[in-house]
Amino acid sequence: MHIINFYDFLSKEHQIKRCKGHKNARVQKPLSSKTMLEHHRLLRAMFQKAVYWQIIIVNPLIRVQPPRSRKPKIQFYDDEQCKLLLEKLKDEESKYKAIILLTLFTGVRRGELLGLECSDIDLKEGYVNIDKSSQYLGDKGIFTKDPKTESSVRGVVIPNFIIDILNDYKLDYEKQKEKCGDKWLESNRLFVQWNGKPMHPDTVTDWFRKFIKKHELPKITFHGLRHTNATLLISQNVDIAVVTSRLGHSQITTTLNFYVHPVKSHNKLAGNVLEKLLIED
Repeated sequence: MHIINFYDFLSKEHQIKRCKGHKNARVQKPLSSKTMLEHHRLLRAMFQKAVYWQIIIVNPLIRVQPPRSRKPKIQFYDDEQCKLLLEKLKDEESKYKAIILLTLFTGVRRGELLGLECSDIDLKEGYVNIDKSSQYLGDKGIFTKDPKTESSVRGVVIPNFIIDILNDYKLDYEKQKEKCGDKWLESNRLFVQWNGKPMHPDTVTDWFRKFIKKHELPKITFHGLRHTNATLLISQNVDIAVVTSRLGHSQITTTLNFYVHPVKSHNKLAGNVLEKLLIED
């Protein structure tokens, strides 16, 4: 019953009292079904180890139903919406323009994007090297860590269009560095704050949310750009193994199950196939 009540607690929104000195309580949102299932699997493994060590006789998780894992509905852009996004980005700051377009054209994860260093970008060859990730923790601040999996270490080719965007950003980067003078904090990161410090991951997410709201674009998350990248590549008949490699997935099934969605224009095309085959001469 303790475990069942624990699952029930995690599945509901509740308030958590802050440390002394903070007036308001923090609202803890319900965990996703996927995260709940991961909690269940971890607890089951822990108790099973306790049975193996003869600390307890029976694993109590055997008689607890695992939380149902529901596949989240991810919003993404189709080709026409992406063209609109590109149009609206033209007048934005070069840093955020580079951030959004690099994500859209490579499918890079947010942490991998912000973990990029200047040396990771080969503008002559049009190549991005991904071998690290940036993360923020309250007690550690912003730090660099290894990527999500071994397959996450990869090189991704970028088109000339993105190279031009990055070259423009590089010029602004150097101007800002010169403007700051001795206030500049050298971090070697490609995307930084005004004084050279690494960017907080949420800064990118918040900027993108405000950007799509300002331009009345369809609502998607920043991570939705990664889904957009995979879906559009597959819709253009790019080999699934190539897409999987570019995304840094270890298995093709991950790409197919979670990162590929139907494109509206293809749905329309499919709807006309049988008419052409069976009705038209």
